[in-house]
Amino acid sequence: MDEFKQEIKNALAYAEHLKFDKQHPWHRNLIALYCSLIEYFDSLIFLVENDKCIAIPVVFRGLLEAYVDFRNLAEDRLYGYNMEASYAKEWLKIIEEASQKKNAFLASIAEDPTLDTQVQEQKNKLAELRGKGYKALNQFEKFDKAGMVDEYRSVYNFVCSHSHNDIRSLIVRFFIINEAENDFEMALFKEQEPGEYDHYLITGKHFLRNGSHTIHAILETGHEDIFAV
Repeated sequence: MDEFKQEIKNALAYAEHLKFDKQHPWHRNLIALYCSLIEYFDSLIFLVENDKCIAIPVVFRGLLEAYVDFRNLAEDRLYGYNMEASYAKEWLKIIEEASQKKNAFLASIAEDPTLDTQVQEQKNKLAELRGKGYKALNQFEKFDKAGMVDEYRSVYNFVCSHSHNDIRSLIVRFFIINEAENDFEMALFKEQEPGEYDHYLITGKHFLRNGSHTIHAILETGHEDIFAV
């Protein structure tokens, strides 16, 4: 576990050298995604160390998605427009639902007197982005753009099954099947087998190391070699 904790320490120690333009959306979003990599990986270490097994694949999914976005944005500044389209699309869903004044969970938003104006602004924003050839990408399109289709069709499928509580994930979480495979017991807070979740930590470390190298190279801190991949 020490090597994974050290990766976090290194990322934090050199983060103070990351100087960026706060007014530049590419810089802002790239830094925020890099910070996401750090915090997701830190959370992953905590969960493995404290035997919180059920949440490990779910947090890893967040880490993986953040890495895909980070990689795409690092390699193509225009990917930021796809991110803006996604933001506008999802926010539009919320404020249109709130404007119906029927959803108790959105009651405070529904009271906003500028809601109709906001709806139109988001529609205009989406239309403008579509006119420029940008849309909200689905997860496959994001992975494809990042050159990570194999990961999408394997690793991502597995972790999504945990997020969705598929039968496959329920078996892993709670079923202890006997050797003859004709009976089973159910276990709450099932203990980890030694090294059972190492692949999440190893892959997470790779994502963070790659992200650290990339961000320091892009922002020309001179410290990218610390994170050689």
